[in-house]
Amino acid sequence: MGDTGSVDILTLEFFGVTASQALRELQRALEEHPSLPLRVMGDGEMVLHNVRRHLEKKGRPFRPMAADPKAWRVDVEPGEAPAGPLPARPTVRPVLLLRSAFAPGDRALGRRLLQGVLAGLPEGTPWLCLAHEALELLEDPAALAILQRLEAVGIPVRVSRESAAYHRLESGFPVMADEEWQGLAGQGGLTVL
Repeated sequence: MGDTGSVDILTLEFFGVTASQALRELQRALEEHPSLPLRVMGDGEMVLHNVRRHLEKKGRPFRPMAADPKAWRVDVEPGEAPAGPLPARPTVRPVLLLRSAFAPGDRALGRRLLQGVLAGLPEGTPWLCLAHEALELLEDPAALAILQRLEAVGIPVRVSRESAAYHRLESGFPVMADEEWQGLAGQGGLTVL
């Protein structure tokens, strides 16, 4: 946080980060410090595009400021201070996807219904991991487009290391150590589809 007289400015630096990392941090800052002005700095056109789109969606006025050609800066106006204590938000859990379609029943319908659930995952979902039969979705252009949209709005998509090795698959998405999701699954700490 910088000091400009009596007004604190929260400074966020997004140099060398992915768009999803930047959006998670930006959302956290907006939630935890709604009444502070923000100064967001970073590099990369995709990160800037996603930061601006997120601010527009949240109704936070901002001014792009010129920097050098390899970096950008956005000054964000302060939001309204909450009237009272913030209401408790339900915790959004990570999602583990083990299948490529809901079953039993018609497989094509089950695939469309499952894709509808994926497309509706809320912002703030910590991550989505594909394991077991869910890796079949990586061969479906419609499902792949949904997964790429999730990444673009800040929901990281990961692939189970063991599943990728078993299927000998290069997905284009980062690999997740299976122990990470297995530990959470054993404790009820994630949503399993």
